[in-house]
Amino acid sequence: MRKRLAFSAVMLLAFSTAVFGQSFVVNYLDGTVELKSASGWTEISIGKQLAIESTIRISDSGSVELQRGKSRITILKDGTYALKDLASASDKAGAAGFGSNIAQKLQTLASGKQAGTTVGGVRAAEQGSGGSVMWVEESEETRGKVADLLSGKNYEEAAKVLTQAIAESSSPADNLEYTYLLASAYYGNGQAVKAYRALASISPNQEVGWYPRYLVLKAQVLLDSLAYDDALKLLAPYIKEHPEGEATQVAYLLSYYCKKGLGDGTAKTDLQNGLKIDPNSETGAQIQQVLNAP
Repeated sequence: MRKRLAFSAVMLLAFSTAVFGQSFVVNYLDGTVELKSASGWTEISIGKQLAIESTIRISDSGSVELQRGKSRITILKDGTYALKDLASASDKAGAAGFGSNIAQKLQTLASGKQAGTTVGGVRAAEQGSGGSVMWVEESEETRGKVADLLSGKNYEEAAKVLTQAIAESSSPADNLEYTYLLASAYYGNGQAVKAYRALASISPNQEVGWYPRYLVLKAQVLLDSLAYDDALKLLAPYIKEHPEGEATQVAYLLSYYCKKGLGDGTAKTDLQNGLKIDPNSETGAQIQQVLNAP
């Protein structure tokens, strides 16, 4: 009898663990986010656990970040969503956990035909003015400090430094780059909604040196939000215009996940094209791992 009771307890624990593993946890929300129940709609808060069978409604220009195992889903638009459908769409793409690599990769990523940096352009344009030279040095110091913080995964402190730098800077060019870096810090800190809003607030010129990183990050956030078509609209033109470079490899990998999520049978071609660029790079190794997966 005791053995039967013990077995039943183990089975109950296993069942509970499986069910819990399927649930979503609300990591962040703004606007109004409500859970559907038999009696109507009830507003929910951060930390709430939601069964996979749940339906939620977002309004008042709201957004929500949901965590389910390694999968992180961000919803950026008002509407009504069945979590089972979101889980299915996320699992179909198979990109769970990929976004965690992006924040670190962004620090070294560059396109095949890298343009000069904003700082270099400012120095060339304003050489001879003592005040301008000092301003350039201060901006370089800020970039260096932020780079160290991001490399050390100290995202919260990086966000503080960048927020202050944006408030104090009088350079539109610097503020564009600082805003991109702020989005990087937000994303690394698990704040995808804040990252998206920062990215959506700027439209950098494609010639700036950090544009490839901006594009990759924005595409990754859109991938997290299951906005596959929107991400592809960014990635496809970039791949066409920049056939070489690790940034293009990452773009191919992101494009693969988006197309896979859409059920596009040509998705694997993106992996093959990306691998040809440099099979020995870190991204090349990731692509090969995906290709070798059953």
